Amino acid sequence: MNRLLIFMVLTGVLFFFCGSAFSNNGFDIPGDTLTFETDARADNDTIEYELVIFDPGFHNWFNRVRQPEWFYSDSYLTTWNIQLVSQWNYLYQSSSGDCRPGVYIDYDPKIDYGKELNHKLFYYFRYMHEVCGLFTVTPGRW
Repeated sequence: MNRLLIFMVLTGVLFFFCGSAFSNNGFDIPGDTLTFETDARADNDTIEYELVIFDPGFHNWFNRVRQPEWFYSDSYLTTWNIQLVSQWNYLYQSSSGDCRPGVYIDYDPKIDYGKELNHKLFYYFRYMHEVCGLFTVTPGRW
C-alpha cells in the first residue's frame, strides 16, 4: 500500500507578546513566533519535523547556554516537553497580561518529533521561563 504523505503544519504560528516590563532584563521579545513544520521525504516515506523560532534573542541565548544534544535523553526531553506544553496551554487558556502564551501548542506525545526538535523546544520553554517566569513546575536539570 502506497502512502500518500501530506505536508501539514503541525501547529500554527505561536505569538508570544511580552511587554516592556521584560525588556530591561536583556530580553526584548516583540511578538516572537514559533512554528512546527513537517518535511516529507518521498524516497523513504518518513516525516521530519522542524521547529522554527523567529526570535534573534532566543538564538543568541540558545547558543550561549544550551547543553549539547546528547546531554539529555530523548525520553527526558519528551517527558518535560509534555509537562511544559500542558502548563503553556493552561496559561494560554486562563491567563492574561503582558507576558502570556498567545496560541495553543498542539504537541502530540504519540508523535516522535525527533531529539533535535525536542531539545530546541525544551530550551525555548526555558528561555520563555527566564524571560517571563511562566512555569510553576520546571526541570531540575535546566
